[in-house]
Amino acid sequence: MNKKFTTRHLVFMSVMIAITLILDATPLGVIPLPMVSATIIHLPTIVTGIILGPLAGAIVGAGMGVISLVHAITRPPSALAPLFWNPLVSILPRIFIGVASYYAYIGMKKALGNYSKLKQSISVGVGAFVGSMTNTILVLGMIYIVYKDAVEEIFNSIPDMAGLSALDFVVTTATGQGVLEAIVIVILTIPIVFAWQQFNRNRIS
Repeated sequence: MNKKFTTRHLVFMSVMIAITLILDATPLGVIPLPMVSATIIHLPTIVTGIILGPLAGAIVGAGMGVISLVHAITRPPSALAPLFWNPLVSILPRIFIGVASYYAYIGMKKALGNYSKLKQSISVGVGAFVGSMTNTILVLGMIYIVYKDAVEEIFNSIPDMAGLSALDFVVTTATGQGVLEAIVIVILTIPIVFAWQQFNRNRIS
């Protein structure tokens, strides 16, 4: 775990926040799938958590949350967007994405023992999956805790969604779109982390 940031670390984190902003502001942040679209805006936060540790992941995650908050205010994408004006929904859950990614990655790495490329891939993949699901579960969980009645009121005002309960929405979204997004994040995170590690090895040698 990094206890002190170097200039290089600060530059890395700044670049990750800038990439998050680009992903949020352009179609690059959404990958269309056959049934749904997968959001990958939390990818830089997960990569940062795995590479630089939990504190860096928390900082970049907070940056992602602020970007999400501004997005909800300036370019509301759905009827639920006003719920993200509350930092408890838009910012707080995102702080834990990189933290969860790091500890899941380190825990799996220690559990698998001796280093190999396959074991490293599994460790990074587990870290990425846990980080992505942390985003999904905590954001949806916070929406349910804080805005359960408001969510059901919004659904009842939309003919196609009338009668849908907040709990059904949370469970369906987490187990459907949330899992698909986590799989996409795993596929993207592994080569990015490997490329960064290879870059570091070439830089040292």
